[in-house]
Amino acid sequence: MKRRSFLFTVVSCLAVMMASMCESAEGETESVTLQKEHGLIDWSQNYIEATGMAVAPKGTDGAQAKALARRGAIVDLQRNLLEFMGGVQVDSRTTMNDFMAEDRVRSEVHGIIRNIELLDGTWDGESYTVSGRVRLPQLLVVVAPECAAVQRSAPKPPAASKPSSAKGRYTGIVIDARHLPRVPTLSFRVVDASGHEVYGISYADQKFLAQSGLASYYNNYEYAKGEIRVATNPIITKAVRLQSDNYDIVIPNDAAAKMRGSSYDFRKECKVIIVCK
Repeated sequence: MKRRSFLFTVVSCLAVMMASMCESAEGETESVTLQKEHGLIDWSQNYIEATGMAVAPKGTDGAQAKALARRGAIVDLQRNLLEFMGGVQVDSRTTMNDFMAEDRVRSEVHGIIRNIELLDGTWDGESYTVSGRVRLPQLLVVVAPECAAVQRSAPKPPAASKPSSAKGRYTGIVIDARHLPRVPTLSFRVVDASGHEVYGISYADQKFLAQSGLASYYNNYEYAKGEIRVATNPIITKAVRLQSDNYDIVIPNDAAAKMRGSSYDFRKECKVIIVCK
């Protein structure tokens, strides 16, 4: 009986220690976020989240007041999300607002807004507050044709006699850009030291692009190296510089060679993490 009690105590202690370690690891994770008045954008988890609020119309009470206030709160939430996403950087030079000048893009964005993911809702008897979320990859898919056209029109570097390659099986890439003024964007390119592209929209499978976007951004370098998106054998490299108005990320040729030569083409599944300030 004593032995069972001892074992139970040991197991309980181990469970507490593991939970504590997990909480510590989670606490050290620093998502790259931008907070604004009505919401935030999380570049690590790839979503925009906002809130909306509305009071019940005068002369209503009970269930009717709650229902009408909730409807108004959702409309306010949609308006706040639309305003927020308009300022999202697509690349270093353009935002979603620039692309929404086109009818197709504007129509598809409004479709996304009408089908937002609703989260928490609270009713205090007078006003209703609701929060909701839009996934950033949804926005990228909408503007992907225009982004791809821009990338294709970019000046091409002189043709290399034979791009170097390095064989191996890699499961993703983590690019350390903390020393550079890298601003998170929906779209970007990764190029080698000679300017030859090794990653961008044209490399991504549309299904995975819609699920996770081109990349995730983190502040914590050690966490990023073990993140599930790129596990279990990612290429670890440091960005050399930025180019094209801080739009393209230049990586060393040896890292680019590993990307080209990997027996598993992780680029199709967008297994890319950028570590920035």
